[in-house]
Amino acid sequence: MQQRRRRTLYRHPLAAVGGALFAAGVFLFLILLVIDLTAPTDNPYRSLVTFVIAPFIITVGFLLFLLAVWLQVRAARRRGESVRFNLSIDPGDPYYMRNLWLFLGLSAVLIFLVAYSGTKAYEATDSVAFCGETCHTVMEPQNVTYHNSAHARVACVECHIGPGASFYVKSKVDGIRQLWATTLNTFSRPIETPVENLRPAQETCEECHWPRQFYGEKMVTHTYYRTDEDNSPWTIKLLVKIGGGNPRTGRLEGIHWHMIGSNTIYYVASDRKRREVSWVQLITADGDTVVYRNPDLEPPDFEDPETEIRLFDCMDCHNRPSHSFLAPATALNLALSTRQISPELKYIRQVGLELLNDEYSDREEANAAISEGLVDYYKENYPELAANDSHEIEKATDILLKVYNQNFFPEMKTDYRVRENNLSHFVNDGCFRCHNWSMETDDGKGVSNDCSTCHLIVAQGPSETVSELQYDLSGLTFQHPEDIDEAWREFKCTDCHTPESGY
Repeated sequence: MQQRRRRTLYRHPLAAVGGALFAAGVFLFLILLVIDLTAPTDNPYRSLVTFVIAPFIITVGFLLFLLAVWLQVRAARRRGESVRFNLSIDPGDPYYMRNLWLFLGLSAVLIFLVAYSGTKAYEATDSVAFCGETCHTVMEPQNVTYHNSAHARVACVECHIGPGASFYVKSKVDGIRQLWATTLNTFSRPIETPVENLRPAQETCEECHWPRQFYGEKMVTHTYYRTDEDNSPWTIKLLVKIGGGNPRTGRLEGIHWHMIGSNTIYYVASDRKRREVSWVQLITADGDTVVYRNPDLEPPDFEDPETEIRLFDCMDCHNRPSHSFLAPATALNLALSTRQISPELKYIRQVGLELLNDEYSDREEANAAISEGLVDYYKENYPELAANDSHEIEKATDILLKVYNQNFFPEMKTDYRVRENNLSHFVNDGCFRCHNWSMETDDGKGVSNDCSTCHLIVAQGPSETVSELQYDLSGLTFQHPEDIDEAWREFKCTDCHTPESGY
């Protein structure tokens, strides 16, 4: 009977490589597991490294070791040898000692590299730079506007993923789709909105913004400039009724009435951007249900599984909390009121709007057209002003370029015209999506659209100085800067003030 020879499994180099990877993966997993369990906050990318990358390294190492076993057994059988492989240590075997030192050396190097690169990978993927700059052209509009927003110190993952495993998995699956589209250059221009897999605002926004504190009023002042030769100002001072649950009276009131108390609102939009709302359902605190329909739009088909009945939340009004693209008129009003642009430059608002709203194929063309266009306009139409106030024209040019480069991204076909802001109702329908003249119940009761529900005009008039305005704390009837009589009562602002017009 042929005697079986004993041979250690570690004689093959792959066994050393596999063992080293296995050891490095286990070390990385244990270190990151301790970090994950002791960290004060949840982090989806830490979980990615801990529970996906580290186990992947462990699995690869184990599979390589199994491959080494199979190769050794197959080679022995081909030679007709009767060999019993085991995990014993054999200092007398030169092949074993060679691979032992290979294993120890590789393990030391891999443990250091994997631990260092793994933790650095976690830190990098958790950063705003990773989200905003890795795919520069695709994410540039979001990255630039994010850094100019009120949430510039809130990491992207806090809102787009948040804590917990379910949305983390969804975001990773969607991330694979996005990576594939970027690699093949098949991504949409502009990127389609709204984000379909964004988690409910109650699980993100309300981590910082406590709804029970949404009450009271806020005084705001807006100074607008008309598109006449003198850039004539018109100022409106508003008492905005932030509202919510008033702790003094216990009443639910004002703008945040929608999100406070036991009232629940559902709606159906007939378009992807949720601009055209055809059906609204209000369930009151008492359990009563009121349904409003817009007869001007196609009624929703509730039998169709594609019909989305959406629960109204913060994002339906605050749809651009961190990526707001300023309309040129908004930016120019601010620049004129702060004297970054001189109102003494004739027709500067009109010319600025035309230059900013023009269509350009890329950023280089836009910058050249804006720089040359403003100078050429004043040289042609106001030569004395061009000669005497060239410094003011240069300052205005710099501001126009800044406004354009922070809010217009022609390569991605992205600007304020495709990134509508639902706050207000001036240029985009916003509030008027539901609060319009058409939305009503079956018995003819309409949704409230009384202006005083959300704000009260306390001062208005043709001046930048509030003390010179018509003033009344009890409220003034709106007066349009232009003589349009009572037309503003019968039409929405957006029937005239469109994004294309620059208002």
